[in-house]
Amino acid sequence: MAGGDETRLFSPADLISAAELTADAQGALAPGEVERDRDLDAARMWLSKDDGLLVRGVKPHSADKSKLVSRGIDTVSSAMSGKWFATKFGVEYVEFYSGPGRLLDMSTGQEQLGSPLEALAVRKPFTRYVFADFSQDCVDALSARVGTRPDVDVVRGDASDVAHLQRIGGILNPRALVIAYLDPARPQDLRWSTVEYLANQFGFIDLIINLPLNSLMRAILGAHHGGGSGPGAAGRFLNHHAPIELIQPDASRPNTRATIDAIRSHYDAQLVALGFKRPARRTVNFPADNPYYDILLASRHDRGLELWNKTNPIPVDPQLSLLGDDAADSD
Repeated sequence: MAGGDETRLFSPADLISAAELTADAQGALAPGEVERDRDLDAARMWLSKDDGLLVRGVKPHSADKSKLVSRGIDTVSSAMSGKWFATKFGVEYVEFYSGPGRLLDMSTGQEQLGSPLEALAVRKPFTRYVFADFSQDCVDALSARVGTRPDVDVVRGDASDVAHLQRIGGILNPRALVIAYLDPARPQDLRWSTVEYLANQFGFIDLIINLPLNSLMRAILGAHHGGGSGPGAAGRFLNHHAPIELIQPDASRPNTRATIDAIRSHYDAQLVALGFKRPARRTVNFPADNPYYDILLASRHDRGLELWNKTNPIPVDPQLSLLGDDAADSD
């Protein structure tokens, strides 16, 4: 195995240790550590021991996130199946950061299905699937795993590129109920303009969005300490011209919990302005009791929010919490 090769067969010795995982947890949501630019969700690619194709290495909180989202997708597809509009126009699924389709939990060495393959395995399949990723290697691996299916398109492109969005829009039925999953690894990977385009393109769309609270806070503070001006990556994600204003009480003495509340409130307001109901959220905590990111469900219909909030009971795992609209106010 060549040193420094990011695409490689994995071995137990390469997996993260308990000590490394603890260090990552201690580093999460620490405003004083912005200079380290830690990205706990940075993806490392490996080769699967099962099929020899790429798998994305993830930390336990990311692996759990994939399972939670997959259960929500299954609930929505099952509930909508057979409805008159689903029969007439379809219920379609699009994922913009699909990756190679399989994950490797780097703390255990166990592989699991990624969200694209989980979406294909729901009890009541969607009428059409579109999977997209910027990486050609990921697109190739996922295409190989999916095989040739008339109801699936796997495409390469930048989620912030209008031409790419238009291509995907041309594949989907504008009158269908569309479930769109946006799970960027970093704030710079998703811009508000993408969310706005989807909301305007599809009258019946539910958005599942990863709101990376930890990374957004770090990006805002890092840009400020570095003397940056303008909205930066965090501002383009949040649709905020001066996101440093979201740091509470101010940049010289940031309070993590108050800042997270400000980021949530602002982003929720942007979604509401697009015609969505106030979003439901699942919060992934890492370490325990520290919100690391929110998984949002933005829908224009109460029924979508009801289904999402009833998908799972409150998890036993203290790192995960299922929050409804009212619970978000108490964070």
